[in-house]
Amino acid sequence: MERRDGQGGTIMDHYFFRCVRRCIGRRRYDENEDLSDVEEIVSIRSFNLEEKLKSKMYHGDFVHAMDGKDFTFEYVQREALRVPLIFRNKDGLGIKMPDPDFTVRDVKLLVGSRRIVDVMDVNTQRGVEMSMSQFVRYYETPEAQREKLYNVISLEFSHTKLENIVKRPNVVDLVDWVDNMWPQHLKERQTDATNAISEMKYPKVKKYCLMSVKGCFTDFHIDFGGTSVWYHVFRGGKIFWLIPPTLQNLELYEEWVLSGKQSDIFLGDRVERCQRIELKQGYTFFIPSGWIHAVYTPVDSLVFGGNILHSFNVPMQLRIYEIEDRTRVHAKFRYPFYYEMCWYVLERYVSCVTQRCHLSKEYQKESMLIDAKRKRSTDSYSSDSWLDMDEESCDAHLQEEKDDSLDKNSKSLVDGSSSPNSTHSEGKEAAGRKQKATVMRYLKRTLSNESDDSVKSTTPTDYPKTPTGSPATEVSTKWTHLTEFELKGLKALVEKLESLPENKKCVPEGIEDPQALLEDMKNILKEHADDDQNLAISGVPVVSWPKKTTKLFPFLGTEAKRTGWEETEPFRAEPLSSKLKSVGKTI
Repeated sequence: MERRDGQGGTIMDHYFFRCVRRCIGRRRYDENEDLSDVEEIVSIRSFNLEEKLKSKMYHGDFVHAMDGKDFTFEYVQREALRVPLIFRNKDGLGIKMPDPDFTVRDVKLLVGSRRIVDVMDVNTQRGVEMSMSQFVRYYETPEAQREKLYNVISLEFSHTKLENIVKRPNVVDLVDWVDNMWPQHLKERQTDATNAISEMKYPKVKKYCLMSVKGCFTDFHIDFGGTSVWYHVFRGGKIFWLIPPTLQNLELYEEWVLSGKQSDIFLGDRVERCQRIELKQGYTFFIPSGWIHAVYTPVDSLVFGGNILHSFNVPMQLRIYEIEDRTRVHAKFRYPFYYEMCWYVLERYVSCVTQRCHLSKEYQKESMLIDAKRKRSTDSYSSDSWLDMDEESCDAHLQEEKDDSLDKNSKSLVDGSSSPNSTHSEGKEAAGRKQKATVMRYLKRTLSNESDDSVKSTTPTDYPKTPTGSPATEVSTKWTHLTEFELKGLKALVEKLESLPENKKCVPEGIEDPQALLEDMKNILKEHADDDQNLAISGVPVVSWPKKTTKLFPFLGTEAKRTGWEETEPFRAEPLSSKLKSVGKTI
């Protein structure tokens, strides 16, 4: 992913800022300000960029062309996302983009005209802040009338209206640690659309909008935290120079960064092999962890992309993070909550492989049941979460409702609202509880009588086998094989977290006993050391948060979701009223 060469941006700007000793602090942009008497420090390159664009030296063959249909989770398990990938169309990727006539003006409308964005003056390396209105006005200025080159490459647009118009590749959703490892309820609490770290509840680096005018150049860099990047050229084009992250190249890169002579040295000339590749409009690009790259914009461009950490190249991710440590990159320009995320990765693997949860009781309740809680916030039969229970949880739920009715000041479990104050009247709450209790008793009996086998299968038979001594061993019947890449990564995480001094371990509050978690993971590593790699390439993620499968209940006239079991017989489509009458007779 691109980032700026100067000071004053968001975390997306990456740690290249580490050595700009001559940097000028961020300032607010004023299009009417007279800057004729302001001294500007211009970054004068001693190499000719035009020559680098035409030279035949950069003929590496690292980039692999792929069809979207082949970019599957099985591919990730087999190849570990270690080579750059180019997709010349988006078919099969599962990505969603705006309509073809979408422009930067539409970006402004969807993220807000007053949204402050970090902008880099490419020539002076001066970081400035502009409102979206100001930048769009600049971007739409004819090329000949632009006095400066401005580049926006760090507009993270999650939690804006633009978020739902842009969808990432399907595989990215399956591997991204943010989606699969970070507690879900913390993401739910994120309300701020900006990347202010003080307001951030999770690593907010999933979706970026890059708006660059012709002539913008971003020097060689590695994306923060060793993140991998998905990158779709919606309009315009880009030219990349790519250097593989060999030990020798990473050492050269670190020396180059610390030297402060980036404007004198084109790093692509110092390495054994470098590849230049052109991305045209409609292309999608995937940049793996650790790859060193520079970017040139040959024509006004609009790009959507994002950054991810994943489980299949953890050693490289940690290596890049260590480079950031040694080059003293400011926390502002790094992957947020990095070590906290590492702890949650271990917890999710231990939980999914052994069914032994190391989250605190509060986090277990919040994260694993948040979808059910959110769906229970309505009092109509269209709510599906109250069907998502086995018999014991159903009974417990009804008992809790009875208890709650005795104390109307207590927050109702059925309400499930994020607000402590219910918006429903007391009478409506009581009616809703009575209706749900009645129907749930009916469903419980119906499922028991008509779908006995399906109820018995509430605990899936394909749960992974667990290490000896785990409390869940008795319910596990199938061994889950971990890929060699996951095993190496988990081992690296354990070693890294154990090596950190106590004041830098960054154990998140959701982890109840970090030492016990480390010991459980060591046990997993021992027991899975000889996992069959052919069986490990299953096409199915080992780690995921509980998912719900959608089922249709005709007698309710709506969809309802149930977890962990399948119906063995279809329900008869009888009117709801007759069902309730039948229930009334038995009660």
